[in-house]
Amino acid sequence: MRNYVGLDVSLKSTAICILDEKGKRIQEGEVESTPEAIHEFLLKAGLEVEQIGLESGNLTHYLKKGLLKMKYRVAVMESRKMAAILATIINKTDKNDARGIAEALRVGHFQECVHRSDAAVEVRSLLHLRQTAVEERTHVINSLRGHLKVYGIKFGKKAGKTFKEKVEAAINDLRPRIQRAIQSLLNILDVLDREIKALTREVEALAAADEDVKLLQTVDGVGPITALAFKAEIDNPERFKNSKDAAAYVGLTPSQYSSGETHRQGGISKKGSKRTRYLLVEAASALLTRCKIWSKLKAWGMKLQKKKGNRKAIVAIARKLAVIMHKMLITKKPFERSPGKKEKLAA
Repeated sequence: MRNYVGLDVSLKSTAICILDEKGKRIQEGEVESTPEAIHEFLLKAGLEVEQIGLESGNLTHYLKKGLLKMKYRVAVMESRKMAAILATIINKTDKNDARGIAEALRVGHFQECVHRSDAAVEVRSLLHLRQTAVEERTHVINSLRGHLKVYGIKFGKKAGKTFKEKVEAAINDLRPRIQRAIQSLLNILDVLDREIKALTREVEALAAADEDVKLLQTVDGVGPITALAFKAEIDNPERFKNSKDAAAYVGLTPSQYSSGETHRQGGISKKGSKRTRYLLVEAASALLTRCKIWSKLKAWGMKLQKKKGNRKAIVAIARKLAVIMHKMLITKKPFERSPGKKEKLAA
C-alpha cells in the first residue's frame, strides 16, 4: 500500500504525519529538522513511502537535497497556497499542519515549487550577502549623519569617497569620548568598504566566467549583478514554456480580479524574488533615462512615458526585460536593438 508523508518544518524540529492511500493516519511523530533524522523515523516505521511533501521555506533546499540522496520522492509545495489550505484547520498545531500537508500530497491538491540547482543557490547567496554588506554600510553612514546633527555637523545627501575624512575633520572640537565612539563607527565603515570591494570582485569574476551572464549584459542597462540575479532566479529557462511566464514569475505582471460582472486589473503582483524585481526595475530605469543608444525598446518606453508617466513606463520596460532576457537564455542570441538602426537617440 502506498503511503504519503507530510512534514511541517520548523528551525529545530519537524512534525511528521504518514497517511495511507485511503487517507488513514498511520503514524505521527516529531524529529530534529535534518534529513538523517527524518530518514531514521521512516525506517523505523517500516512503511513503503510513495512521496514526501513539505512547504517551501529556508530549510527546503537542504532537506530536499538530503532526502533525494536517500532515494525518496520529494515534493516542495508552494507555501502561499498551502497556507490557505491549512487555514481551514480548526486547531492549528504542527501535528495538524503535517497531516494537512500529507493529505494535500495524497490528493494532489498542491502546487510544486522548482528545486534550484546548487549553482543557482550559491549565486543567490553571494548576491544576498553582498547586498547585506551594502545595506549595513548605508545604515552606518546614516547613523553617523544623525548623531553628528546633534552637534550641528551636517553633510550632503551623498557620502562620497571622502566621507570618512570629512567626518574626522569635523569632530576635532568634540569631546574625546564622543570622538572615540564616532571613530569606532568609521573603523567599521572601513571594514565594510573593504569587504564590499572583495565581494564585488567575486561577483564580477563569476559574471566574467559565465557565457549566459555575458550574453544578458548585451541588454542596455543590464550589468553583471542584474544578469547574475536573473539567471540564478530563472535557473532552468526551459521550465517556462512562454517567456511571458518568466515576467509573471518575478511578479512584474498586473494582478487580476474577476468575479461575476466584476473585472479589475491592479498593479503588478509583486510575487517571486523582490531583489530580482528591484534589479530589473533599476535596469529599466537606466535604459530609459541614462542610456543614450537608440533601441526599439527604449523608443517604446519613451512613448509610454509620455502617455502613462515615468513610473509606469519603467515598470513596463522591466517586464519587457524579463521576457527578452528569458528568450535570450533560450535562443543564446544577443540583444537586438533594432535591425538596421544604430544611431543615437535624439535628445
